[in-house]
Amino acid sequence: MLGLSMGILRVKFPTKVLFVILIAAGLVLPGFSHSQERLIRFGIPDVGYPPYLMRSAGDLHGIVGDTFVELASALGYRVEVVIQPEKRLKRDMKRGKIDAMANSLEWESDTTNSVWTEGIIRVSDNVVMTADRQMDIANLDDLRDTKVVLMFGYTYPSLESMIETGAFEAHRTNRFESLLKMVDYKRVDYGIIDMNVARWVIRTNNLLFDPPLFFATPGFDEVEFRIILYSQKWAPFVQEFNAALVQFKSNGRLENILNKYR
Repeated sequence: MLGLSMGILRVKFPTKVLFVILIAAGLVLPGFSHSQERLIRFGIPDVGYPPYLMRSAGDLHGIVGDTFVELASALGYRVEVVIQPEKRLKRDMKRGKIDAMANSLEWESDTTNSVWTEGIIRVSDNVVMTADRQMDIANLDDLRDTKVVLMFGYTYPSLESMIETGAFEAHRTNRFESLLKMVDYKRVDYGIIDMNVARWVIRTNNLLFDPPLFFATPGFDEVEFRIILYSQKWAPFVQEFNAALVQFKSNGRLENILNKYR
């Protein structure tokens, strides 16, 4: 029936009219997608991960969010930012209502049929301590027989075996600010937190520490934040984006975004 109807329409109507009729009838032309509309629906969880991903009523969507919106817009795409609870975003992603989200491949459980960009920024876990206890953490075994504060709901691949065996006394908190204060008050010896996240928390909460906090570098369990798009149809866009990202980093534009969050 569909083939017959389309055949009749092809004879009687010009292509543009045929397209309008098919859309009005609810029919989908093969290959038609948001990539052809140049619209990308970009999902950000409502809790975010400041300063990398943030919910905002303005134009601040975090380092990764701002980079993606700016670059995609420069490539001629319209980005619709959708802020919802993470479970709803993932459900809408499976239903094709969300085109892209920012994540690390190491944190993504299923990348079937997905395409992804090159990394926008690297994130890692750093050991934080007060400056009067400053020491270089050459090996995570240096944490043995100490008190360490971690975040509820977070996994730490390099530390899991030590946590399970009780190699150090693990404490948990559900707020980054509380983690930093526990280190400052010396309720624990060390905390584990991404350095950029810590600096954002210190800035936005006007925190002062005396002695100051010291972050051991380099960090560990390093991953890259990138944009994951949930259809192979976005492969051409990803190629464009990756080429533009190289220039974006080299000409200082990424650094300009970073400075907004420091």
